[in-house]
Amino acid sequence: MQTFRLLKISFAKCCIVSAIVAALLTTMVHPAFAAASVPPAPSMIHVDNKLLGTADVVTVTGLAPGDTVRVYTDGGTAVALGSAVVSGGAHSVAIAINQLGVAAGHIYVTATQPTYSESRRIVKSYLAEPLSVAPAASSIRVTNKPTGTNDTVAVLGLQAGDLIKVYADASKTASLGSATAVSGSVDGTVVAIGQLGAADGILYVAVTEPGKRESRATEKAYVGEALSAQPQLGQIRIVNELSGTNDRVIVTGLRAGDVLKVYRSEQAATPITQATAASGSDTADAILSQLGLVEGSIYVTITSPPLQESLRVAKQFRPEPISTSPSPGMIVVINEPTGTADRIEWSGLATGDVVKVYEDAVSTSVIGTVTVDSASAKATVSIAQLGKQAGHVYVTVTSSGKGESARVIKAFAAELATDAPNRSAIQIHNTVGTADTITFTGLLSGDTVKVYTDDASAVSIGSAVVEAGASSAIVEVALPGIGFGIIYMTITDPQEVESARTAKIYPAEPLTLPLSASQLRITNAAGAVDQDELTAIAIKPGDTIKVYADAVTATPMQTLLGSDASASVSIGATTATISNLQLAGGGGRVYVTKTSPGKRESSRTVKVYEAE
Repeated sequence: MQTFRLLKISFAKCCIVSAIVAALLTTMVHPAFAAASVPPAPSMIHVDNKLLGTADVVTVTGLAPGDTVRVYTDGGTAVALGSAVVSGGAHSVAIAINQLGVAAGHIYVTATQPTYSESRRIVKSYLAEPLSVAPAASSIRVTNKPTGTNDTVAVLGLQAGDLIKVYADASKTASLGSATAVSGSVDGTVVAIGQLGAADGILYVAVTEPGKRESRATEKAYVGEALSAQPQLGQIRIVNELSGTNDRVIVTGLRAGDVLKVYRSEQAATPITQATAASGSDTADAILSQLGLVEGSIYVTITSPPLQESLRVAKQFRPEPISTSPSPGMIVVINEPTGTADRIEWSGLATGDVVKVYEDAVSTSVIGTVTVDSASAKATVSIAQLGKQAGHVYVTVTSSGKGESARVIKAFAAELATDAPNRSAIQIHNTVGTADTITFTGLLSGDTVKVYTDDASAVSIGSAVVEAGASSAIVEVALPGIGFGIIYMTITDPQEVESARTAKIYPAEPLTLPLSASQLRITNAAGAVDQDELTAIAIKPGDTIKVYADAVTATPMQTLLGSDASASVSIGATTATISNLQLAGGGGRVYVTKTSPGKRESSRTVKVYEAE
């Protein structure tokens, strides 16, 4: 630190000595300093900031012959941008400067009179290079013509010599075209710009006046090319022929040369068919392979040259004509014993109708078919064997000039089927839980009874065999759900096949009646955390009560001991109490249920309790 202080003192001393020497030398060369020149007043300085490519000019007035004027970029630089000396007899000087720049700014000017030193620098602001006035959007007219004709942009209110340019972007990098204004143009200055495109858009227009910079770009929106008129729904007719025949889309009310296009969807890029209205015709008829069997929609457009294609119009079409499905009641299936052909008989048919029989809903293979002749409205199809067991066949009708109908399912009984069980001989006991029972009476030894959930299921939910010497059987099942429903039952004699199914409605599981709020007593003890309790009165032994916090939570409240809030009535008692409840000190409500033996839990009874 001491060394640093010594160095600072030495440096200061050197600076003082240098200053003294410089002063002595100045005194030896110049006996006295020259007085500073008077600077020019800012009002005497005029800056002409001309366009790029032309030298800018700084003119200073109020000078005397021999005065020297210098122009600087700032207040400290040593090198001047330019300088000039006032000539004899003149009182002003003009200094040419290469370029001050496009934007506005400042320069610094000095004057030096003979025998005087240079004046202080005077700051002088100057304007930006002159900018042309941008055209108003209202003075611009854009004409977006059909494809094949140049689009135009016309600008009104220009002066002769003004240059108009049209750009595709606001940054003015993509030029679309330009033109120079001439005098006497009534329609304005028109710029041809090729093609703007079919859709709406935006372009940008700028003007360059003589001696000025190009203006900012004016944004101008334009509409898309004119579209052809949409066809009206009433002009469109769709013919959806049978499979194998070409379908047609016909549009009327057109002009010769109009082009009809048909699309599968509103977004499809390629039409599925098209046609042109011929000379002298007002109709276009487009043919396509197949619209489809079912109903749907197509999208239609019209193009009237030279206009653009119209917007798409959705048109619904009907399904191909389909034959009426046969009624199951008009069909009889006779399942003969093995060795004899089975028969399927129809009635209510028309001459020429073709009936077909299938083994399932999707197979393409026909197991039997016949055509109705003119002598009868009835048809019979012989099938080698449908099978010993009961089952189903699927039947269709094809009428003349129409497609094949939807398949109709028809059930048939098994061969030599056992008589179906009598409903009155069936007792159903739907208890709480899964231990439900179905009792059949009036049976024979060896009979097998089965229970099904529906009319078509292949797997039973329970079965039983009648013991030797007995005439009844009990089937233990788990009936679906807790409410009432329908089950289907069969009997099978040992020497026969399973009977047809008998439907029987079974009752819902018994439901416990809810408690009355007057049967509930709640103690919300003050200060004691383990003395809150709820008591239900006038209930029966075996009944269970549960307390819930709300009407929807699936599990009961928890007691202070961490167990469910529930209690059961003891034998010989008529009350049940749930202790150690966690009730709110400020009062509230709880929801209570009762469950009697062999019954489902009751609905919840709301009980309001007071504050501690």
